[in-house]
Amino acid sequence: MVTTVPNLQKFRPLSVALFAAFTLSSFNNSPADAQTSSRSNQQQIQAARATWSPTRTAATTSNRQSAPAPTLQPKSNSGSRVARPRTSKPSSSAVRQAAHQVPSPPPVEGEVIYEGHYDGGIVGGTIIDGSCDTMGSCGCDSPGCDAMGSCGPSCGCSMCGELPSGRAWRPAVTLSLPQDGWVSFEALHMRTDGLSLPPLITSSPSGTDRNNAGVLNRPGTGVMYGDDHVLDSFNGGRLRFGFWFDRCHTLGVGGEYFELNEESDQFSATSTGTPILARPFFNTLTGSNDAELIAFPNVLTGTATVNVQSHLVGGGFYFRKLTCCDEGCRERLFCGGKGHFCSRSEFRLGYRYMQLGEGVQIGEQLVSAGAGNQGTFGIMDSFDTTNQFNGLDLGWNHRVTRGYWTFDGLVRIAVGNTMQTVDVSGSTTIVDQTDPANQTTETYNAGFLALDSNSGIHEQDEFSVIPELTLTLGYQLTDHLKATVGYTGIYWSNVVRPGQHIPTMINPDYLPPTAGNPQGDAQPLFAFDTTDYWAHGITYGLEYRW
Repeated sequence: MVTTVPNLQKFRPLSVALFAAFTLSSFNNSPADAQTSSRSNQQQIQAARATWSPTRTAATTSNRQSAPAPTLQPKSNSGSRVARPRTSKPSSSAVRQAAHQVPSPPPVEGEVIYEGHYDGGIVGGTIIDGSCDTMGSCGCDSPGCDAMGSCGPSCGCSMCGELPSGRAWRPAVTLSLPQDGWVSFEALHMRTDGLSLPPLITSSPSGTDRNNAGVLNRPGTGVMYGDDHVLDSFNGGRLRFGFWFDRCHTLGVGGEYFELNEESDQFSATSTGTPILARPFFNTLTGSNDAELIAFPNVLTGTATVNVQSHLVGGGFYFRKLTCCDEGCRERLFCGGKGHFCSRSEFRLGYRYMQLGEGVQIGEQLVSAGAGNQGTFGIMDSFDTTNQFNGLDLGWNHRVTRGYWTFDGLVRIAVGNTMQTVDVSGSTTIVDQTDPANQTTETYNAGFLALDSNSGIHEQDEFSVIPELTLTLGYQLTDHLKATVGYTGIYWSNVVRPGQHIPTMINPDYLPPTAGNPQGDAQPLFAFDTTDYWAHGITYGLEYRW
């Protein structure tokens, strides 16, 4: 049988504490002192309780009964009260040791950061949440992905390699730089729809009859320049830039500018008569092919030149809006096994501008070798065209990211107006040297193919469409820098080009100096002749994102 005897020595601190509390409360009535005394008494009582423990005596028995629970009975002694224990009859309740529990901390508002453990957050300004926004590999069996691109916290959509900042662009009284943006530069190597030219310079072997010299479809006549496409290969560059309005990259604005270097093609031929040089045309008076001589034995010596230029430039700006996204694991294309992927689709709406400028100049410098007809002739024909497009640009962009590789496909179409301009001009300068002491010079605002009947600046507006396809393959070099290679194809409807406005039908009676009574109708006449233009080729460059 176990008998529990209370240890009265343990109650002395408690008695002293109660006595001190009673004595101080009777002498001090101020609220501040009472509060301080109460706090001190509570601490002493707690200390006394913490040191109290029962003393047990064990005996061998089959039944256990607890000793009477000690009680406290105050007793007056010299004006103070001392609590003394007293025993009572045994109680049926068992003596139990109080269970002590660790109190739970109250709920804390805000974000709790645990050192030594990480489960998503912002480190060094970069969001790292076990996702694809930084370079790494976590595979399909863990949260996140094995490469670039996933959304940050609460974005709800994969960003496929684009790094989000802690906040979006915030314009202030002084304009601040955008937090998230991109800039890229690509080199362009393009093949274009070359400039088509009619036969401009012909030749015939020495001994050819004058009536057949340089005439098309006659024996021995060859085309020295023209009757072909020229300027069909260009190099250039393209600059793209923009920024995002929000950190999750759902709405942004961008712009671009591209330019193909101005290319030119020159031709020059000089002859004293062998070989024979000529400029072919169709004679509307005779209804047959004919030619103007540039060099013929004992008649003319001369030089023929042709200069051709072409230049393409374009640009615009657009807003881009995220429409849908996807993320998950799929079978790899070649090596098998599952790999992480993420994709984004965006809609684009903006403005587009393009300009195509081309020109052809044909010149002659002739010296008469005939007796009694000495003199020089300077003839120039110029055909310049300009196409300026302004319109609405609609586009759809889709990006897929797998590992460090990204693939972008952009389909866009611009609809709008093309202002077409055709500038036809000519000049002829004749210096009569028959009388060396009295040379005369005559100048005319007409050449050989550019006469009064078709010269001038001609303009019109035409509806045009410009579809474009761009495919880009990229490899992420760092978190911010990516190398790209791709393909771009552009088509432009309803443009004017010089080759379509170089006439081949001429009435020679209207050549300067004009005959006093020309026969037949004035030829050539001007008429707009629209065609199409295309350019396509490979691109490569670098893209930087921040």
